Amino acid sequence: MTARLLGALLALAAVLGLGACAAGPQANITGNGTVVAIHEVQQASTGGQVVGALGGALLGGWLGSNIGGGTGQTIATTVGAVGGAAAGSAVASNVAKTTVWDVTVRFEDGIDRTVRTEQAPAFRPGDRVRVSGSVIQKI
Repeated sequence: MTARLLGALLALAAVLGLGACAAGPQANITGNGTVVAIHEVQQASTGGQVVGALGGALLGGWLGSNIGGGTGQTIATTVGAVGGAAAGSAVASNVAKTTVWDVTVRFEDGIDRTVRTEQAPAFRPGDRVRVSGSVIQKI
């Protein structure tokens, strides 16, 4: 692997690491309340996107490094790595999806909070529930 390709991959890994810090529904919640709403969500696997991006970057960079020479080869390697990473990430995010549920609960303090759970809900809006982390139980 050329030093140029390795540099492009390290830069890409740094960008992907920063992008994985997106905020989502709250998870460290405890208390009782009433279910206000339930939304089914298709969640892309972050691990799958990273693997897809790195695999695409490797393939794209390798293909680009076999084109031309000198500065043109450096540009082709970089463009191939970045383009391959974008394509690999997009493919992986469409393949590796899981179903989760965002449950909005109005707690006894009057504040609505959203809890993401991987368990199919055994309750409906209007039901009283106990929340502990991402576990929601009907009371």
